[in-house]
Amino acid sequence: MAGARRGGLNVSVGYEFVSRRARSFAVLLAVVCVMCPQLGISASDTATTIDIGKGEIGGPPAEFELLPRSEVKQGPWTVVRDATAKTGIAVQQVGVKSAEDPALAIYTPASLKNGEISLRLHATTGTSSQGGGVAVRLRSPQDYYLVQLDALRDRVLLSLVRNGVSEEIEGVDADIASLAWHTLTVLAKDDEFVVSLDGAWVFTAFDKTLSQAGRIALWTEGDSITRFDSIAFTPLPESEERH
Repeated sequence: MAGARRGGLNVSVGYEFVSRRARSFAVLLAVVCVMCPQLGISASDTATTIDIGKGEIGGPPAEFELLPRSEVKQGPWTVVRDATAKTGIAVQQVGVKSAEDPALAIYTPASLKNGEISLRLHATTGTSSQGGGVAVRLRSPQDYYLVQLDALRDRVLLSLVRNGVSEEIEGVDADIASLAWHTLTVLAKDDEFVVSLDGAWVFTAFDKTLSQAGRIALWTEGDSITRFDSIAFTPLPESEERH
C-alpha cells in the first residue's frame, strides 16, 4: 500500500483514497435514488407547499377552483395582506349569510389519497359559524372527507360528506381560540385518519367510504370569515402504504 514504511505503517494516503471512494459512492447512491425511486424517497414523496402568493392581492388565489363562484374581483375567496401570517399573505374567505352550501377553494394541480395535509387557519368572526377546515379526497363538491375546526363549539371534527350531506365520524372538544392562528393537520392512510391541532394529537378515526385519491380544498361555511396560510401536503411513500 502506498505510504508503507519499515518499522511502521503510514495509512494516511490509503485513508484519503478510501475517503474519496466513499464520497464517490455516496454521490452515486444519491443519483441512483433519484433515478430509481423504489430504492429511496422519490420527488413525489416530498412536501409541496402551496404558494398562495401567486395570486394578486385583492384577487382570487391562483390554481384554485373557487365555490361559490364570483363575477367580481373582490369575491368570497381573496388573497389579502396579513402581517400575522407567516409570509405576510393569506387567503381569506368572506362568509355569506344567505349561502346554504359550504364555500370551497379546490386546489387543482394535485390529487392525493394517502399523505399528510397541514394548514394554518384564523377565524376572525362569524355568528352562525366560526372556523374552517380542509377537505381531502374530494371527488366532487358534494363528496369528500372534511377535517374542521369549530371555534364556536370548541370542537375538532372529521366528517364524511356524501351527496352534499355531512355525517360526523369523530368529534373531540378542544381549546380553539378565536382571533388566533391554529395549525390543523391530518394524516390520511387508507381508512385511518390521524388529526392533530397545533402539533398535538387530537384523535384517530377510521372510515373506508372514499378509498380513491381526490383533491384538497380549503373549506368554510355560513358567515364565518376565515383566513388560511402555510398550506402544505406530503404524499406517503409507497412503502408506507398498506396493501
